[in-house]
Amino acid sequence: MQKLKLKTDQNVPIEVELASIGQRLLAVFLDIAILIAYLLVMSLVIMMIFSSQFNLLEYQFFDFWSILFMLVVYIPFALYTPLMEYFTKGQTIGKMAIGIRVSKINGENATFRDCFTRWLFRPYELYILLLFNGGFFVFIASFFFDTLIGAISNKNQRIGDFMANTVVIRQKPKQVYTIKQILAIQNKKEYIPKYLGITQYTDEDMMLVKHVLTRMKKHDNKATREVAIQLADKIAEDLKLEEIPTKKLQFLKTVLKDYIVLTR
Repeated sequence: MQKLKLKTDQNVPIEVELASIGQRLLAVFLDIAILIAYLLVMSLVIMMIFSSQFNLLEYQFFDFWSILFMLVVYIPFALYTPLMEYFTKGQTIGKMAIGIRVSKINGENATFRDCFTRWLFRPYELYILLLFNGGFFVFIASFFFDTLIGAISNKNQRIGDFMANTVVIRQKPKQVYTIKQILAIQNKKEYIPKYLGITQYTDEDMMLVKHVLTRMKKHDNKATREVAIQLADKIAEDLKLEEIPTKKLQFLKTVLKDYIVLTR
Protein backbone atom coordinates (compact mmCIF):
# COMPACT_ATOMS: atom_id res chain seq x y z
CA MET A 1 0.00 0.00 0.00
CA GLN A 2 1.88 3.06 -1.27
CA LYS A 3 1.37 6.31 0.62
CA LEU A 4 2.25 9.89 -0.18
CA LYS A 5 2.62 12.92 2.04
CA LEU A 6 1.07 15.98 0.43
CA LYS A 7 1.55 19.54 1.62
CA THR A 8 -1.32 22.02 1.45
CA ASP A 9 -0.85 25.68 0.55
CA GLN A 10 -0.85 26.33 4.32
CA ASN A 11 2.18 24.01 4.58
CA VAL A 12 0.22 21.36 6.49
CA PRO A 13 1.20 17.77 5.56
CA ILE A 14 -1.58 15.29 4.73
CA GLU A 15 -0.90 11.58 4.21
CA VAL A 16 -2.91 9.90 1.46
CA GLU A 17 -2.88 6.48 -0.18
CA LEU A 18 -1.95 6.37 -3.85
CA ALA A 19 -4.12 4.40 -6.24
CA SER A 20 -2.29 1.35 -7.54
CA ILE A 21 -1.56 0.80 -11.22
CA GLY A 22 -4.05 -2.08 -11.21
CA GLN A 23 -6.82 0.11 -9.80
CA ARG A 24 -6.17 2.81 -12.36
CA LEU A 25 -6.16 0.32 -15.24
CA LEU A 26 -9.41 -1.23 -14.06
CA ALA A 27 -11.01 2.22 -13.88
CA VAL A 28 -9.83 2.93 -17.45
CA PHE A 29 -11.31 -0.34 -18.74
CA LEU A 30 -14.64 0.43 -17.07
CA ASP A 31 -14.70 3.91 -18.60
CA ILE A 32 -13.85 2.54 -22.05
CA ALA A 33 -16.71 0.02 -21.76
CA ILE A 34 -19.08 2.83 -20.76
CA LEU A 35 -17.91 5.02 -23.64
CA ILE A 36 -18.33 2.30 -26.24
CA ALA A 37 -21.79 1.48 -24.89
CA TYR A 38 -22.73 5.19 -25.03
CA LEU A 39 -21.45 5.51 -28.59
CA LEU A 40 -23.39 2.48 -29.80
CA VAL A 41 -26.61 3.28 -27.93
CA MET A 42 -26.75 6.96 -28.92
CA SER A 43 -25.88 6.18 -32.54
CA LEU A 44 -28.67 3.61 -32.62
CA VAL A 45 -31.15 6.01 -31.00
CA ILE A 46 -30.43 8.78 -33.51
CA MET A 47 -30.66 6.41 -36.46
CA MET A 48 -33.97 5.04 -35.17
CA ILE A 49 -35.49 8.47 -34.55
CA PHE A 50 -34.27 10.01 -37.80
CA SER A 51 -34.07 6.85 -39.90
CA SER A 52 -35.72 8.51 -42.89
CA GLN A 53 -33.43 11.57 -42.89
CA PHE A 54 -30.13 10.36 -41.42
CA ASN A 55 -27.85 7.67 -42.76
CA LEU A 56 -24.57 7.11 -40.93
CA LEU A 57 -23.06 5.49 -44.07
CA GLU A 58 -23.71 8.68 -46.06
CA TYR A 59 -22.27 10.93 -43.38
CA GLN A 60 -21.35 14.43 -44.61
CA PHE A 61 -19.83 17.24 -42.61
CA PHE A 62 -21.69 20.47 -41.86
CA ASP A 63 -25.20 19.31 -42.69
CA PHE A 64 -27.91 19.29 -40.02
CA TRP A 65 -27.69 15.58 -39.19
CA SER A 66 -23.92 15.49 -38.95
CA ILE A 67 -23.94 18.51 -36.62
CA LEU A 68 -26.65 16.85 -34.50
CA PHE A 69 -24.59 13.68 -34.35
CA MET A 70 -21.50 15.64 -33.33
CA LEU A 71 -23.33 17.50 -30.55
CA VAL A 72 -25.23 14.53 -29.14
CA VAL A 73 -22.67 11.75 -29.61
CA TYR A 74 -19.13 12.76 -30.48
CA ILE A 75 -18.52 15.84 -28.31
CA PRO A 76 -19.87 14.31 -25.04
CA PHE A 77 -18.01 11.13 -25.94
CA ALA A 78 -14.69 12.87 -26.61
CA LEU A 79 -14.82 15.20 -23.59
CA TYR A 80 -16.17 12.63 -21.16
CA THR A 81 -13.00 12.27 -19.09
CA PRO A 82 -11.99 15.92 -18.45
CA LEU A 83 -15.58 17.07 -17.86
CA MET A 84 -16.40 14.21 -15.51
CA GLU A 85 -13.18 14.67 -13.54
CA TYR A 86 -13.80 18.39 -13.21
CA PHE A 87 -17.46 18.32 -12.19
CA THR A 88 -17.13 15.33 -9.84
CA LYS A 89 -13.89 16.54 -8.21
CA GLY A 90 -11.51 14.13 -9.87
CA GLN A 91 -13.63 11.12 -10.74
CA THR A 92 -15.06 9.40 -13.79
CA ILE A 93 -17.66 6.65 -13.47
CA GLY A 94 -14.85 4.09 -13.59
CA LYS A 95 -12.93 5.88 -10.84
CA MET A 96 -16.09 6.13 -8.73
CA ALA A 97 -16.62 2.37 -9.03
CA ILE A 98 -13.03 1.63 -7.98
CA GLY A 99 -12.93 4.33 -5.29
CA ILE A 100 -10.12 6.53 -6.59
CA ARG A 101 -9.89 10.15 -7.70
CA VAL A 102 -7.54 12.73 -9.21
CA SER A 103 -5.97 15.24 -6.83
CA LYS A 104 -3.49 18.07 -7.19
CA ILE A 105 -0.10 17.45 -5.65
CA ASN A 106 -0.98 19.81 -2.78
CA GLY A 107 -4.15 17.85 -1.93
CA GLU A 108 -6.61 20.28 -3.54
CA ASN A 109 -9.17 19.34 -6.17
CA ALA A 110 -7.91 19.39 -9.73
CA THR A 111 -8.94 22.42 -11.81
CA PHE A 112 -10.44 22.17 -15.28
CA ARG A 113 -7.03 23.03 -16.72
CA ASP A 114 -5.48 20.15 -14.77
CA CYS A 115 -8.16 17.71 -15.93
CA PHE A 116 -7.87 18.84 -19.54
CA THR A 117 -4.07 18.60 -19.45
CA ARG A 118 -4.24 15.04 -18.13
CA TRP A 119 -6.73 14.10 -20.84
CA LEU A 120 -4.71 15.80 -23.57
CA PHE A 121 -1.84 13.38 -23.01
CA ARG A 122 -4.08 10.31 -23.15
CA PRO A 123 -7.29 10.93 -25.14
CA TYR A 124 -8.55 7.32 -25.19
CA GLU A 125 -11.91 8.55 -26.42
CA LEU A 126 -10.38 9.88 -29.63
CA TYR A 127 -8.46 6.64 -30.16
CA ILE A 128 -11.70 4.70 -29.94
CA LEU A 129 -13.33 6.97 -32.53
CA LEU A 130 -10.38 6.25 -34.84
CA LEU A 131 -10.41 2.53 -34.06
CA PHE A 132 -10.80 1.48 -37.67
CA ASN A 133 -8.29 3.98 -38.99
CA GLY A 134 -5.14 3.14 -37.06
CA GLY A 135 -6.47 4.32 -33.73
CA PHE A 136 -6.20 0.85 -32.22
CA PHE A 137 -2.42 0.78 -32.55
CA VAL A 138 -2.11 4.32 -31.19
CA PHE A 139 -4.28 3.27 -28.27
CA ILE A 140 -2.11 0.23 -27.50
CA ALA A 141 1.11 2.26 -27.75
CA SER A 142 -0.21 5.04 -25.50
CA PHE A 143 -1.61 2.50 -23.05
CA PHE A 144 1.73 0.65 -22.87
CA PHE A 145 3.93 3.71 -22.34
CA ASP A 146 1.54 5.31 -19.85
CA THR A 147 1.43 2.10 -17.82
CA LEU A 148 5.21 1.73 -17.97
CA ILE A 149 5.85 5.31 -16.84
CA GLY A 150 3.26 5.02 -14.07
CA ALA A 151 4.85 1.79 -12.84
CA ILE A 152 8.36 3.26 -12.56
CA SER A 153 7.19 6.60 -11.09
CA ASN A 154 7.49 6.86 -7.31
CA LYS A 155 4.05 8.54 -7.25
CA ASN A 156 2.39 6.29 -9.86
CA GLN A 157 2.15 9.28 -12.19
CA ARG A 158 1.66 8.86 -15.91
CA ILE A 159 2.71 11.50 -18.47
CA GLY A 160 -0.50 13.50 -18.07
CA ASP A 161 -0.06 13.56 -14.30
CA PHE A 162 3.48 14.89 -14.64
CA MET A 163 2.28 17.65 -16.97
CA ALA A 164 -0.71 18.60 -14.77
CA ASN A 165 1.13 18.07 -11.46
CA THR A 166 -1.54 15.66 -10.23
CA VAL A 167 -1.73 12.25 -8.59
CA VAL A 168 -4.48 9.63 -8.34
CA ILE A 169 -5.37 8.70 -4.77
CA ARG A 170 -7.75 6.35 -3.02
CA GLN A 171 -11.08 8.01 -2.25
CA LYS A 172 -11.62 5.90 0.85
CA PRO A 173 -8.25 4.79 2.21
CA LYS A 174 -8.00 1.48 4.00
CA GLN A 175 -7.62 2.44 7.63
CA VAL A 176 -6.59 0.18 10.49
CA TYR A 177 -9.04 2.15 12.62
CA THR A 178 -12.49 3.65 12.16
CA ILE A 179 -13.86 7.03 13.08
CA LYS A 180 -15.85 5.31 15.83
CA GLN A 181 -12.57 4.54 17.53
CA ILE A 182 -11.37 8.14 17.45
CA LEU A 183 -13.36 9.16 20.51
CA ALA A 184 -14.57 6.75 23.16
CA ILE A 185 -18.25 7.50 23.59
CA GLN A 186 -19.71 4.49 25.32
CA ASN A 187 -23.37 5.44 25.38
CA LYS A 188 -25.41 7.94 23.38
CA LYS A 189 -27.39 8.74 26.50
CA GLU A 190 -24.24 10.13 28.07
CA TYR A 191 -23.93 12.89 25.50
CA ILE A 192 -26.51 15.21 23.91
CA PRO A 193 -25.50 16.42 20.41
CA LYS A 194 -25.50 20.17 19.92
CA TYR A 195 -25.20 20.45 16.13
CA LEU A 196 -27.74 18.11 14.52
CA GLY A 197 -26.88 19.31 11.02
CA ILE A 198 -23.44 17.71 11.25
CA THR A 199 -24.86 14.54 9.69
CA GLN A 200 -24.56 16.20 6.27
CA TYR A 201 -20.86 15.33 6.39
CA THR A 202 -19.13 12.02 5.66
CA ASP A 203 -16.67 9.88 7.60
CA GLU A 204 -13.87 11.23 5.39
CA ASP A 205 -14.84 14.81 6.29
CA MET A 206 -14.69 13.99 9.98
CA MET A 207 -11.35 12.25 9.52
CA LEU A 208 -10.08 15.58 8.24
CA VAL A 209 -11.40 17.30 11.36
CA LYS A 210 -9.63 14.71 13.52
CA HIS A 211 -6.45 15.15 11.48
CA VAL A 212 -6.49 18.91 12.03
CA LEU A 213 -7.04 18.46 15.77
CA THR A 214 -4.16 16.00 15.93
CA ARG A 215 -1.89 18.37 14.02
CA MET A 216 -2.78 21.21 16.39
CA LYS A 217 -1.87 19.02 19.35
CA LYS A 218 1.47 18.01 17.86
CA HIS A 219 2.41 21.17 15.96
CA ASP A 220 0.76 24.29 17.34
CA ASN A 221 2.07 26.82 14.83
CA LYS A 222 0.62 29.66 12.79
CA ALA A 223 -0.02 27.59 9.65
CA THR A 224 -1.82 24.80 11.53
CA ARG A 225 -3.89 27.29 13.55
CA GLU A 226 -4.94 29.03 10.33
CA VAL A 227 -6.13 25.73 8.86
CA ALA A 228 -8.10 24.97 12.04
CA ILE A 229 -9.73 28.42 11.96
CA GLN A 230 -10.69 28.10 8.28
CA LEU A 231 -12.09 24.61 8.85
CA ALA A 232 -14.14 25.71 11.86
CA ASP A 233 -15.50 28.73 9.99
CA LYS A 234 -16.44 26.59 6.98
CA ILE A 235 -18.30 24.05 9.13
CA ALA A 236 -20.09 26.85 10.99
CA GLU A 237 -21.13 28.32 7.64
CA ASP A 238 -22.40 24.95 6.39
CA LEU A 239 -24.37 24.49 9.60
CA LYS A 240 -25.84 27.98 9.13
CA LEU A 241 -24.99 29.06 12.65
CA GLU A 242 -26.10 32.56 13.62
CA GLU A 243 -22.80 33.18 15.40
CA ILE A 244 -19.48 31.65 14.49
CA PRO A 245 -17.95 30.06 17.62
CA THR A 246 -14.92 31.92 18.94
CA LYS A 247 -13.32 28.82 20.48
CA LYS A 248 -12.43 27.07 17.23
CA LEU A 249 -10.77 23.95 18.61
CA GLN A 250 -13.54 23.30 21.09
CA PHE A 251 -16.07 23.74 18.29
CA LEU A 252 -14.24 21.18 16.11
CA LYS A 253 -14.11 18.70 18.99
CA THR A 254 -17.83 19.19 19.58
CA VAL A 255 -18.90 18.64 15.97
CA LEU A 256 -16.71 15.52 15.85
CA LYS A 257 -18.42 14.11 18.94
CA ASP A 258 -21.84 15.07 17.58
CA TYR A 259 -21.14 13.27 14.30
CA ILE A 260 -20.13 10.06 16.04
CA VAL A 261 -23.16 10.08 18.33
CA LEU A 262 -25.63 10.88 15.55
CA THR A 263 -24.29 8.42 12.97
CA ARG A 264 -23.33 5.43 15.10
